[in-house]
Amino acid sequence: MTIYYHQIGALIDPEMSDPLKDGGRLQDVSLILVDQPGGRLKPVGITLLACQARELAFCLLELAKQADRARTHP
Repeated sequence: MTIYYHQIGALIDPEMSDPLKDGGRLQDVSLILVDQPGGRLKPVGITLLACQARELAFCLLELAKQADRARTHP
């Protein structure tokens, strides 16, 4: 079953990080999917490691290029 959300957003929440031994922080990237106003779907979120977010970003860029190439122009 496919569920369609109206909007997707990404953010970095400083409270969603873990301290590292060297004094740095392991920071997650959060993705939030939201239905249109008045919609019946509850917001959904997932946190990704930086490497996962980067991999998703590259995948989205590649898919966007393929989608652009598939467009027909009048």
